[in-house]
Amino acid sequence: MKLPKIFIFYFYPLPILFFSISTAATGIAGALLIIYYIYSGYWRNWKLLYQRRWTIPLSGLMLWTFLGLLWSNDVSAGLKVAQMAAFGIYAFMGATLPWEEKNVRLFIRLFLLGLFINAIIAVLKSTGTLIIPYGQPHQFVGLASHIWWSMALTQGLLWFLWDWRHRWAFPRWIIAPVALLFFAVLILSPARSGQLLFIILVPAAIWILYSGQWRYWGLGTLLLAITAMSFSPMVEHRVELGISNLQQFWNNPNRTETSWGIRIATMEAGAEMFFNHPIIGVGTGDFSQQMIILQKQGIVTKTPGIINTSASNSYLSEAAALGLPGIILFLWFIWSVSLEAWRVRLRPQGWFVLTYLGIFWVGGLYNTLIWGYVDAMEIALFAGLPLIIKTDIQNENL
Repeated sequence: MKLPKIFIFYFYPLPILFFSISTAATGIAGALLIIYYIYSGYWRNWKLLYQRRWTIPLSGLMLWTFLGLLWSNDVSAGLKVAQMAAFGIYAFMGATLPWEEKNVRLFIRLFLLGLFINAIIAVLKSTGTLIIPYGQPHQFVGLASHIWWSMALTQGLLWFLWDWRHRWAFPRWIIAPVALLFFAVLILSPARSGQLLFIILVPAAIWILYSGQWRYWGLGTLLLAITAMSFSPMVEHRVELGISNLQQFWNNPNRTETSWGIRIATMEAGAEMFFNHPIIGVGTGDFSQQMIILQKQGIVTKTPGIINTSASNSYLSEAAALGLPGIILFLWFIWSVSLEAWRVRLRPQGWFVLTYLGIFWVGGLYNTLIWGYVDAMEIALFAGLPLIIKTDIQNENL
């Protein structure tokens, strides 16, 4: 029995459903997507890739990352980084599919469904109602990585700002309680990354989406939300801990074991590697070994007992590993996807991708998102979403 080719639109969003629940399930779903894509024959639409601005920089970035293995001293670690680059294939797959509005709606709904399921698990697990012998040890994180989880919750909230106005994916009676759940879990979780992104990006989103009195109502509500966030014991504790981390680092810059101190040390190492190897970088996957060498030379702060595989910064990590060609291709790719999304920001697929890119641009300043398993797959799947869907064309012809 032959399966309909149109089932590809059930396979394409399948990985994002599992992002916050299971890395293994995400990988299996990604493999099934590739198999079904080959079976569907949509790869024959490869000429559609000429229409996407990011095709050339993404192809170049993938190729340069694999070439970087040639001058790396740690090919084993390099292959893990190259795997993240290989996820770019999902962007090419998405760009060749015949998208319709219902397919994009399913994609976004499954992403939010995955967040909702893990939010419920996080609450039940943290309150002791549900006992799960595995997953993250942090409170209100559930089964996801705590840093990615906080960023994903912020993206969900940014999406609901758009959908509250248009009611495209969900009615308001669903949006309101789910958004409140996401916000509550965000402020109770230990990750500062998403909380900081919430404070930075939500005001910009309200300003873009709303006008007149709605804009000021939105900003006023945001002010109340941030006030509520400031009273969260977890947020207060994490802010105090961050300040303490910085004080310890400045008082003893030769050695650090704190979260923020290690981030600063890895950023120092990334910048040093780029300055020492600006043309081709140190090689794909060679960051850890090169940082150890810099630490032994007394150039970079020591981080005893910690193996550092990146610069805790997407841009410095790419520049350190792959030099000027790598950072140029990386920025070209992200800028191209951002430009595409910005031009269709009032359409659902445009706003959805734009919200993630805001997180990717800002969050990449203090996390190496491009080398993260879920983040690398996520940006590829999002980049593959269509610029224009059939409903858009019909509306423009009315």
